[in-house]
Amino acid sequence: MLRYGTAITAWLLLGLATACSGDLKPADESEKSEISAPAEVAPEIEKKKEQVMPIDVPKAEISGKLVEPSIPETVKDVKDNCAGLLAEAKVLRDKLVEVEGQRTIDNTLAAMNDIDITIDAVLPFSELMANVHPDKKVRTAAEKCQQDAMKFVTDLGLDREVYDALNGIETDKMGPMAKRSLDHHLRDYRRSGVDKDEKTRKRLAEINEELVKKGQEFSRRIREDKRSIEVAPEDLEGLPEDFIKSHAPGKNGKVKLTTDYPDFFPVQNYLENSEVRKALYKEFLSRAYPENEATFKRILELRHEYAVTLGYPNWAQYNAEDKMAKNQKTIGEFIDKVSSITRPRMKKDLEEILGRKKADNPDAQSVRTWDRFYYVKKIQAEKYGVDSQEVRKYFDYEKVRDGILSVYQNLFGVEFRPVVDGKVWHEDVVVYDVLSDGKPAGRFYLDMHPRDGKYGHAAMFNVFSGITDRQLPVASLVCNFPKPPEDGPALMEHGDVTTFFHEFGHLLHHLLGGGYKWANLSGIACEWDFVEAPSQLLEEWSWDHDVLARFAVHHETGKVIPKDLVEKMRAADEFGKGVHVMRQMFYAALSFNYHVVDPAQLDLVAKMKEIQSKYNPYPYEEGTHVFANFGHLEGYSSMYYTYMWSLNISKDLFTRFEKEGLMDKKVAADYRKYVVGAGGAVDAEKMVTNFLGRESSFDAFESYLKK
Repeated sequence: MLRYGTAITAWLLLGLATACSGDLKPADESEKSEISAPAEVAPEIEKKKEQVMPIDVPKAEISGKLVEPSIPETVKDVKDNCAGLLAEAKVLRDKLVEVEGQRTIDNTLAAMNDIDITIDAVLPFSELMANVHPDKKVRTAAEKCQQDAMKFVTDLGLDREVYDALNGIETDKMGPMAKRSLDHHLRDYRRSGVDKDEKTRKRLAEINEELVKKGQEFSRRIREDKRSIEVAPEDLEGLPEDFIKSHAPGKNGKVKLTTDYPDFFPVQNYLENSEVRKALYKEFLSRAYPENEATFKRILELRHEYAVTLGYPNWAQYNAEDKMAKNQKTIGEFIDKVSSITRPRMKKDLEEILGRKKADNPDAQSVRTWDRFYYVKKIQAEKYGVDSQEVRKYFDYEKVRDGILSVYQNLFGVEFRPVVDGKVWHEDVVVYDVLSDGKPAGRFYLDMHPRDGKYGHAAMFNVFSGITDRQLPVASLVCNFPKPPEDGPALMEHGDVTTFFHEFGHLLHHLLGGGYKWANLSGIACEWDFVEAPSQLLEEWSWDHDVLARFAVHHETGKVIPKDLVEKMRAADEFGKGVHVMRQMFYAALSFNYHVVDPAQLDLVAKMKEIQSKYNPYPYEEGTHVFANFGHLEGYSSMYYTYMWSLNISKDLFTRFEKEGLMDKKVAADYRKYVVGAGGAVDAEKMVTNFLGRESSFDAFESYLKK
């Protein structure tokens, strides 16, 4: 997941997050849509395999100085840094407006670029600190900084004087990258409502300001609402030994299990007691309720008003316009198409899962949400010979981390050098400098273990965008993998390993694409519904034996993971694909359908139940409210479909690696040049055709869904 959650609308006005921003790995790993079009293939989805010649892509020149973020220790640190940067941005804005005479690249577009870079120094990092800083007061101050920065961005996006200045630039002799940067700025200004009257612009600004605050409330409640249950030690049967060892009973003799990932997923995967699995799952699906019900309803009202004010029928249509999909019709068709292909596989999966459940409980009538991980694991072990608890023993966190870094260094020709004295916000955080061709190319932080008050999922947070000849790209991975104890290894699920590959794919996209002059074209500056494709592509490496053999070593025997075990793991992973994909389509349809209707006519619970009955493989559980804790509804809003849209693209991209070799340097170099290194220099569709040498196709994805 790529994280730019709070009030993305206002952030997009500046063009810095040019549609390529969002929220992480799918939600909880994680019939027809309401406005669905006929189940025919949308032209944006299906492409013929016509050979095409790559177009020239300006090479990303990653150069400049390393700018270290000013990590706050106190509330005052946050306030001073935030106020200073925003004051600087205001001065730059005033200088831009005051230019006299002919508007040029140098006196106007470059000045706008300076504003972009200044805001880029305050807004992403404040969001990171709001999600990871160990001091709650500092986190709160960082949220306030976000609000202030967003207000500046909103005001700038509605600033007619700045728009007129940009619109007055002579473009006849402008180079292609400068022209693209300008075009994106003008597009985003028009989408902000800059051409509206003063009263309307004032109302749009008020909407954005309230969206910032409501979005922060929504996310904060999910982040901080850690729920738990207490169970007897004998109720832990089935859980791994290291898990039980790390969960000693309290003074009351009970064991505490929380909704944090390192507790939640082992319980759902392995615990034999279905009542305990059920109790913890229902707590998980109840986080941030009831408070977030009213907050989310208000967010929907504000988004709808914003879109209608700008002349769109609803938020989904507005939000789709600058994405690959272009319109809500294409999104509806895509959800229908994927669901139609997957539904038969889902039904087959459910029959097999229910059959296995009946072996334990002959009276079972249906598969419930808290059964899905447990019985899928059971079938994988019994049918395919894959014991997930044994598989875990090959994945020691520290070996996995070092191994994945080694794979990416080798594949993409970069070096990750540990920074021993790097300043961090918590003792768990480690820092690496990135070198390319022996030259500094960026820096990243790894914040990989859970703690109170920290963001609870897995995501890449931008820190600074790379700007050619000015500054190097900087970013952070924020995950929640098991923390190594003093007396043993921290064993990971293979799914955690896949997540690591995925999130590091986002990191590489930001770092290797961070080499353009214009801030709104540098780094991850693609269409948002392309954003997950590079990270989903790199998940494939987590399934290759030759790759895993570099670091997957049994922590007791020291033996490398056997090839036949990896093959069994891959075969086992194919089981349950139908229920997994359909659950993802439930989330896609939910986020989409919440945004295609007037919220005044919307009952959140009724709509959730309706969409669940059409898409979700599992029945609705009374008393649960997934919309209150589905964090993507804040960051992705109507666009959760992008996970499957991007997966379609990633499966197509992988066909070349599959043919020529996962560690083939030539293929990796082309991928670096034409895809992740392209930043925002070309449209995402052209990135794909440049790399593949042909138009994109739905074939690989359809084969994956049906296999």
